[in-house]
Amino acid sequence: MADHHPKINHEERKFLPALSLIIGIILLSLKFYAYHLTGSQSVFSDALESIVNVVAGVITLAVIVVAAKPADEDHPYGHGKVESMAATFEGGAITLAGILIIIQSIQIFFHGAHVEEVNAGLVLIVLTGVINGILGFILKVQGKRHHSEAMLSSGAHLMGDALTSIGVLLSLLIVKFTGAQWVDPVIAGFFGTVLCIQGTRILIRSGNVLLDAHDQELLQLVAGLFEKNYVPGVIDIHYTRIIKSGPFHHIECHMVIPEFWSVAEGHTFSENYEQSILKEYPVEAEIRIHLDPCRKVYCENCELADCPIRQRHFIKRVPLNNLDEVTSPTESR
Repeated sequence: MADHHPKINHEERKFLPALSLIIGIILLSLKFYAYHLTGSQSVFSDALESIVNVVAGVITLAVIVVAAKPADEDHPYGHGKVESMAATFEGGAITLAGILIIIQSIQIFFHGAHVEEVNAGLVLIVLTGVINGILGFILKVQGKRHHSEAMLSSGAHLMGDALTSIGVLLSLLIVKFTGAQWVDPVIAGFFGTVLCIQGTRILIRSGNVLLDAHDQELLQLVAGLFEKNYVPGVIDIHYTRIIKSGPFHHIECHMVIPEFWSVAEGHTFSENYEQSILKEYPVEAEIRIHLDPCRKVYCENCELADCPIRQRHFIKRVPLNNLDEVTSPTESR
């Protein structure tokens, strides 16, 4: 088994969540001030979502710190799963906020809405929406770069918050120019529904990581590295699996090698191959390869020179980047 631990800038991983938390607290205050001025249900729904932003910011910062802790005796795969746990909480909180907004919007719609001081509300909502959009985009980019579920979910949430602000802006403009007060709770209810959908998507994504579901994009990347680093002796690779634990990944696969190699030769060969894969893998990782002996059915696809047990002539090598074969729990032949 080979381990590869490139230096990760944990301070950089902590900086953005900390900045997001500080900005989130400021924006929360501005949105509730805008609600105080306008009495708009749409503005209130936006402010309510910002409470989730602040709570999620605190949790994200905490889990980034915990996830950076190295593996220990009690946590042999590290502490990275806590990021997915935090993302699950955030997805649930977003969904709950959406439900509460929908309920209150229905109540306001039937009891009557009254919006005031629209101009002041417009300025504050535009400001907070732009800031959230920029910060959310940066968090998503950096979350993808660092393979951080917590940062990805926070980024998606903030960009969703910016989208909500656009809806609030639309609501206030309609009220300002038409006087149609009923539009305010209707738009608030619509964006409450958007929040429910967004929260559910985060729940599904983080749940898949916690349950170690296949990540097709990541598996395709690994399959490409298998093929790129191919050397004679790698006859077949199958049963590839990846466990994601925050910024650390654990990769397993089965490799078919020549059956006449000694244990020492097979071990050295697989260690060298593992290192060549991990050098190009984008995050901290370890890889464990289970070795299987070849059979005569592989002769036509094995180009190993001077094989003393070859029973058939070599015809054509089978590429290692076929995702179905690489992930199959059984040998392809």
